[in-house]
Amino acid sequence: MKKHLKTDLDPEIIAISAVYTALKDLNQDAQNRVINYVSAKLGLNRSQTDSHNLDDSENGDDDDYQMQTPKNETDLSHKDTGQELEGISPVARKWMLRNGLSATALSNTFSLGVDEIDLVAKTVPGGKNKKEKMRSVFLLKGVAAYLGGGVARFTHEQAKETCLHYDAYDGKNFATYLKGMQSEVSGNKETGYQLSARGLTSATEILKQLNQPQKPS
Repeated sequence: MKKHLKTDLDPEIIAISAVYTALKDLNQDAQNRVINYVSAKLGLNRSQTDSHNLDDSENGDDDDYQMQTPKNETDLSHKDTGQELEGISPVARKWMLRNGLSATALSNTFSLGVDEIDLVAKTVPGGKNKKEKMRSVFLLKGVAAYLGGGVARFTHEQAKETCLHYDAYDGKNFATYLKGMQSEVSGNKETGYQLSARGLTSATEILKQLNQPQKPS
C-alpha cells in the first residue's frame, strides 16, 4: 500500500489562500453573498465569531490569531518576541511555527518589522547560474509577500526588479525559465505570479538550508 506523502502546507492555509484570491477583487456586498451561498451549500453554521472579514486576518489581527492558536503555539520561537513578529501575517506565523523558522532567522533574508516586507538577502542561491538564481528570487519573493499579507503573490515588475538586483534576469530566456517553474509558480506578466503549494514547500527548504549552521572549513 502506498503511503500518502505529507506536505508542509496545511490544507486550511491552502483553502484560505484560495478563498482570499477569489474574493479580494469583489465589493463587500458580493463577498458576503458568495460566502453566504457557499456556507448554505455546505451546511455550515456561521456564528458572528466565525464571520470575520477576510481583511482582518490578512492584515494580521493578533486577537483573531490568538483565538485560533493553541497555547503551546503562541510563542513561535523561544527567541521571538511580539515586536519581532509585528507585521507578519497570522497565516505566515503558523507556517513559521510548523517549519521551525524564527523571525530572528528570517530577518537575515527579509526586511521584517516594516510596512512592506521584502527580500533583502545579500545573495540568493544559484551561484552564477541565472536560471537557478531566478528560481530562488521567485520563491523567496513569494515568501516575502506571504509573510506580509498571507498570500505568496507578487507582480511582474517586482519580480523583474528583484532579478535585476541579484543579476538573475535573462531577458532572452525569461519565458523559458519561467515555464520550467510552472509546478512551483503560476501566473504571467499581466496577472503577476503566485507560489503554488509545491512552490512554498520549495521556498521553505531553501530557507532551512540558508539558516543551517555553517560547518567549519
